[in-house]
Amino acid sequence: MPPKKLSYMLWHLLVLILALGIPLVILPAKNEMQPDYFNPARITFTLIQIGAFYLNVYYFFPRFLLKGQAWAYLWRILTVCAGILLLQVPLELWFPGETPRALSNVIIIKFFASLMIIGAGTGYAYIEKMIRDQRLQQEELKTELSFLRSQVSPHFMFNTLNSMVALARKRSDKLEPALIELSNLMHYMLYESDQEKVSLSKEITYLQSYIDLQTLRFGHQVQIVTSMQCPPEERFIEPMLLIPLIENAFKHGIGLIEDPEINITLNIDGNCVSLEVRNKYNLYTREVKDKVAGIGLNNLVRRLKLLYPGRHEILAEKKGHWFNASLKIQLQ
Repeated sequence: MPPKKLSYMLWHLLVLILALGIPLVILPAKNEMQPDYFNPARITFTLIQIGAFYLNVYYFFPRFLLKGQAWAYLWRILTVCAGILLLQVPLELWFPGETPRALSNVIIIKFFASLMIIGAGTGYAYIEKMIRDQRLQQEELKTELSFLRSQVSPHFMFNTLNSMVALARKRSDKLEPALIELSNLMHYMLYESDQEKVSLSKEITYLQSYIDLQTLRFGHQVQIVTSMQCPPEERFIEPMLLIPLIENAFKHGIGLIEDPEINITLNIDGNCVSLEVRNKYNLYTREVKDKVAGIGLNNLVRRLKLLYPGRHEILAEKKGHWFNASLKIQLQ
């Protein structure tokens, strides 16, 4: 039996035990020396309460209360309580105890007992709804994250293969080592990026492989300055969250730019990861965007909101001939 189904059955079993036990405990016995727990009237009342409990949970609550019809919900609950008493009064008269009790006291006690048990059903329904909504939200989150991750790899490969094409056109002897670096990147993307989290040291190695690949492509055409700190203690991060800023710098920081330069700084302070990427850009050229432009950064922003809500900060600004992008993530 699946664990979820088993836990669901155990939860209902607990509810039934409580529903059976509450009336038996709170209602006064006719004979204090020999409590009449197995009195037919009391047992019938308990079974009716179980029916009322689930009627509230699976019909009244979703049909009226969840739809904002509080008054319609309330008068139906009161009607059910009154109906229970109408059924119970003949049973109390039909099965008298050894010591007669005032019927009015029985009616009052059982009315409030009915309200309490049905009220417990309302609380149970709220809890069940919260758990169900939370599970649905988690499933939707996993689905969206899976979709966003599926976008990252093709987009990254599209840009990286352009680097290979450029080297092939030049018939460069750097093509072979570039392909080796590309194989390292693909190995990481295939076997590591599908995991929920990877070690930060592996992510840094991945970033360095990408930078080495771009260095082979552009050579002395661009000045690349990197400073990436390895974590003193192992930390874990969702894969491929840091690469978009670096990829963006190489995509837009090289071209019709005088003395292109890219600076990459990665610092780790406790659980805080800080990445700063600066690249020169041309103020006087207007870039023509293709259909896939912006996918990487938009994807990054959305993933950060889902994975690190309130625990990340991403900034991008232009200062003179420099474009500055920074990302801070507070790891758990």
